[in-house]
Amino acid sequence: MFLGLDRATYQGQVTQNGGYSTFQTSSPLNHWVSCFWQLVVDEGSFVYRSVPDNCIDWIFNLDEPKDNIIVSPFTSPVEFPLHGPVSYFGIRFRILGYQGLIESPVGEWRSDENSIDAAQIISDQIIEQIYEASYHANSFQERCDLVSSILLGELKYPTIDQRLARFIQYISSRDSTGSDPIKLASSEFGISERQLRRLCQLHLGLSIRDFWKVTRFQMVLHLMNTRGNNSVWVDHYYDQSHYIREFKSLAGATPGTFLNMSVLYNKETR
Repeated sequence: MFLGLDRATYQGQVTQNGGYSTFQTSSPLNHWVSCFWQLVVDEGSFVYRSVPDNCIDWIFNLDEPKDNIIVSPFTSPVEFPLHGPVSYFGIRFRILGYQGLIESPVGEWRSDENSIDAAQIISDQIIEQIYEASYHANSFQERCDLVSSILLGELKYPTIDQRLARFIQYISSRDSTGSDPIKLASSEFGISERQLRRLCQLHLGLSIRDFWKVTRFQMVLHLMNTRGNNSVWVDHYYDQSHYIREFKSLAGATPGTFLNMSVLYNKETR
């Protein structure tokens, strides 16, 4: 079974009615895929701000069959310029779930642009199947059902290094204040610091510390959206200034601003 956060990752709110939809997958597909999502952009010039979540997304432009990309993990907010009207459909893989479809680990194809043409690492046949199902579906729900069926016929169970799997599980389930994840994981799982660094860069596409920071950030986002109070950072950061400083570096805004802003906005009216 693949690993990742048990809870859904959070990308911020889209205030436009019907602008952003998500569908959480169920077993057995959720061993690989966290969710499907759809973004509908009105006419005009827009920007979509995406925040780090340690996941890999496969994104289709529903109006252009050749426009589909794989977005690899990143560590600062990424703003995508969008010219509407246009619609996008996304497949968000769990942290190691992408390996069920993509043979090469992310560390071998991740670039500074954080995205790659899907045709470079996924067969044309699978791309065409997914696009055709996505394009011809009459609703988001039907699109999710059709794509789920295709993926279940294509996904494989790759061999996962159990030392890395235990590290991911450990980091994803613990409080982080004042601890060094490298030393703790190395001593806990019998793996050298050098080996752990290599495995993280190869299979996660990030350094250990960057993966840890993003995991902590997503933990706090989850708590902010479920508990609704301002003290959720206490178990994860040294102090409030540390929390706000790191949050801004990952989200591009303070916690309060981010939770109240739309991550999809019209450049002409903002």
